Amino acid sequence: MRVVLHVGLPKTGTTYLQALLAGQRDALRAGGVVHPFVRPGAMFEGAVEVRGSAAKFGLDPARVEGTWQALCERARAFLEQEGGSTAVLSHEVLAGATPEQVHRALAPLAGLEVHVVVTARDLGRQAVAHWQEEVKLGSTASFAELERTQLRCDTGRDAGPDAGGRRPHFWHAQDFAAALERWSGPLPAGRGHLVLAPPPGAPRELLWQRFAAACGIDPGLLDPTVEVGANPSLGAAQVALLREVNREVQRLGERGSGLDAAQRHQVVKRGYAEGVLAAQGGRPARAPAALADVLGPPARRWLDEALAAGHSLHGDPDDLFPVLAGPGEDGPDVVPPPGVDPVAVARELVASARPRRRRWWRSSTP
Repeated sequence: MRVVLHVGLPKTGTTYLQALLAGQRDALRAGGVVHPFVRPGAMFEGAVEVRGSAAKFGLDPARVEGTWQALCERARAFLEQEGGSTAVLSHEVLAGATPEQVHRALAPLAGLEVHVVVTARDLGRQAVAHWQEEVKLGSTASFAELERTQLRCDTGRDAGPDAGGRRPHFWHAQDFAAALERWSGPLPAGRGHLVLAPPPGAPRELLWQRFAAACGIDPGLLDPTVEVGANPSLGAAQVALLREVNREVQRLGERGSGLDAAQRHQVVKRGYAEGVLAAQGGRPARAPAALADVLGPPARRWLDEALAAGHSLHGDPDDLFPVLAGPGEDGPDVVPPPGVDPVAVARELVASARPRRRRWWRSSTP
């Protein structure tokens, strides 16, 4: 009986893997594997509870309280009472947990054989994905600003967030060796597993096969070729437009007519960025080729650390070679698409949230 905690990293195929696990629960259960279900969104809310980040995601702390415990109890019941062999809990929000948060997360699983899986991807694609995600969450920074303030800063851990220092968020978020160390530290040796995302053009199901091997489950229990949702990426021009929309939403907030965290997450990130803009496609953004010497060495160093620590590797080490823009190819920072007024878009988005506030006010007034 084993519990597998898949803790991320973000933007490493986690949405695809979670969609497979959730969409084919019955097939997994028939093979002795459970992806615990408590209620829709519980895996995300449980991870948010572990991280203490309800406010960041616009969630009510009272709603998430007790969710992680409930997921762990469901996993334990399946293993101890229903004869199951494996339980898989998965969410990338867990990746950046502090050692104290890790200990609290492992407490409800005491007595069970716990394994930790970390998925990683080349830092070229990760740099662009990290930037895009920050913009989806409201940032107005260009990729050049990210490069200057984070990518070209010290990648070391001595001044990392856990030590109260200033290690840039990108390096903390992408350091798969450190994530493995934090999550597997309280566990017996041999419980950490590193899965590498395949390079562009590889069959999508290859990631599932590597992940299943790390989890110790039969990859044939489910069909990895079915169409599942993915975390939408934006074209370079769409990111440029979203930055301008974010800038105007911030201005409206300074005037007292903006969005709170929950509204911004729902209306701007979910509705506009991952709905409207993602559907437009567009030329994907690629990190500049000049970053090869910045993004290549850390990944190789982290891989050496993970292997030296005894963690198992699932994938080809060459898959960590950074995917970057080719000669003459434009970088991530481009002009927004023509014909769209970001000021008008921002005002429309803010206005779209207002009817919900008015209806709530009316329904609560005698």
